[in-house]
Amino acid sequence: MSLTLYIVRHGERMDHVEPSFLYTSPTPFDPPLTPKGKRQAKTTGSFVHTLQQESISNDTKRNVEYVITTSPFARTSETAIGIAEGIASSDPNSKIKFRVDSSLAEWHTSAYYAQAVPNSIISKRFEEIHERNGKDDNSSYPFEVDFSYTPVLNELPKYPEGIHEVLKRCQKALAGMSSPFIQQIKQDKLSEDTEKSDTHKVLIFVTHGWCFNVIQEACSKGSGWKEAGFCAVSRAKWIPKEDSEEEGVRIPDITVSITDEEDSEKSEIERKNEEAINSLTAVNPDGKWIVDVSAHTEHIKGI
Repeated sequence: MSLTLYIVRHGERMDHVEPSFLYTSPTPFDPPLTPKGKRQAKTTGSFVHTLQQESISNDTKRNVEYVITTSPFARTSETAIGIAEGIASSDPNSKIKFRVDSSLAEWHTSAYYAQAVPNSIISKRFEEIHERNGKDDNSSYPFEVDFSYTPVLNELPKYPEGIHEVLKRCQKALAGMSSPFIQQIKQDKLSEDTEKSDTHKVLIFVTHGWCFNVIQEACSKGSGWKEAGFCAVSRAKWIPKEDSEEEGVRIPDITVSITDEEDSEKSEIERKNEEAINSLTAVNPDGKWIVDVSAHTEHIKGI
């Protein structure tokens, strides 16, 4: 079994083009996508499908299973739905599971929100999906909602969330959501099950701009932080330890160096921030992530 992760930022949000939304909506803290944002999301799904098909052999192209996990905010949920629709339009037989996990939520900071966002947005997402799936007009979603999934975080982060908390949360999100698949790869190699080894698991995390970069940084310290535009896509491939040793794959360990002179000029908060960022490298004895696509947005140009 192979494992690939796509990190995706949400599409264009309503309050960025309609400032009045913040004053007229009953939920100004949870803007949906614009019509353009929905088109961006569907195009992103087609792009992800194309990227994935190009990276695997012809005889295993049908053995691709997508697991889309989204933040519970409206703009990310709608982006995730659009991505699923884009994948399904490229291949109607695609196997897609849909999950909601608050560990991918927006940074719950007072800089973004004057007060805590209510947890009711989580149940609202499921109500919206259930309502559309229950219609008889062939408008049901092209995915299976994974109700058996236990989220890494089943409620929104505590408010106000500090920088150290969001860094740790996003690292935990990556580890918690990918670990079951990484362990399955280990078991498959031990069992030498040929059928399972030909399966390609594709994880798609749909999140927000700041968390997008934190998760990418957690995958590979050398990837660097990027300006993540709407529907930006990064891809990371999981390389099991034994494979990386055989192929000589190595990702350098990079940390922020601080001289004594620089350290004396830094505040305690700045030092703690650097320590938290340096700790992001996801150390996993079973292998490493390699980021080979970073904050790509060319696929939505012209929309």
